Amino acid sequence: MFKNKKKNKNEEAFLDHKTKKTWEDAKTGKKCFMLYARSLYVTWGAREYWIWNSFKDTSDENIEVAKLSHVCWLDVRGKLKISELSPATLYEVVYEVKLTKGASGWELPVKLRLSLPNGSFQERQVSLLQKPRGQWMELNVGSFHTPDNEDDETGEVCFDFYQHGGHWKSGLVVKGAILRPRKPEPSN
Repeated sequence: MFKNKKKNKNEEAFLDHKTKKTWEDAKTGKKCFMLYARSLYVTWGAREYWIWNSFKDTSDENIEVAKLSHVCWLDVRGKLKISELSPATLYEVVYEVKLTKGASGWELPVKLRLSLPNGSFQERQVSLLQKPRGQWMELNVGSFHTPDNEDDETGEVCFDFYQHGGHWKSGLVVKGAILRPRKPEPSN
């Protein structure tokens, strides 16, 4: 006979911590999120196309990163409920990635898309060809305002990092996606 095993809160927190990290911005007190690679939808995420490696994060926690072995259809997606974010806040979404020294196939730009619950979206292209190898970098997807009233916070913010082409790519490492309050532009 099967027993209905309930996960205790410590176990749930441990498992949640491996896929998502939450903290408050030191200056604003607003909520920030890091959705690690395991919590993102990675097309062709099977072992033959992506290698999932353990990585020690700056917080001394082991997380998994996704390293692209080879694929011609790149698509990494994430989403978060608007209700989890702080109200009345300008947020930005960035993917944290790096290219290995032997990375190849990045002649065409990648596309970054941010979709909001009201149906609006932002899309941009970024060339990775001249980006430095072997160091983490942030790819800015876009920014958006959360509603002022917590009762108006419904739906999800969705973000995509993709390149749908017929040529093969390799050597991309995806750590995750960060949602954080956007820093104000410096005034002159």
